[in-house]
Amino acid sequence: MPCKELTAEWSIDVDDSFASRVVDDDLQLVSPGPPMRSIWVATYSPPKKQGAKDLIALVKDDAPEDAVETFEEPGSDERELRFATWTHESVEGRDQWALYAHTARRGALVQLAMISDDESDLEWALQTWRSLTYQRG
Repeated sequence: MPCKELTAEWSIDVDDSFASRVVDDDLQLVSPGPPMRSIWVATYSPPKKQGAKDLIALVKDDAPEDAVETFEEPGSDERELRFATWTHESVEGRDQWALYAHTARRGALVQLAMISDDESDLEWALQTWRSLTYQRG
């Protein structure tokens, strides 16, 4: 699967069906499908004093209580942690599923919202999130 550079530091694996654009300072990747899939990307540079554990703790405090499933796991190396929630939502009367995924390192936080119209897209969302890679040592 092709690697897409999100920032100078981060990349992710998505197929060629995804087109990208910037919306309100966030990157949006959209694949027309079927199923239609969107990935929203927001990157943050918190103070270096906040390590991955601190950042994930903040994310967990704000996690939706009605999540269908949660995921907490190590990242691509010992300096990285990940936390995500799989949710069901109704938007304008249409069902959709979303993985709200966070990847944290000291001084860096990436939030991905992977949205699909298909409940069975959880594995796609998890695989995509797990492909997020930090490109600097």
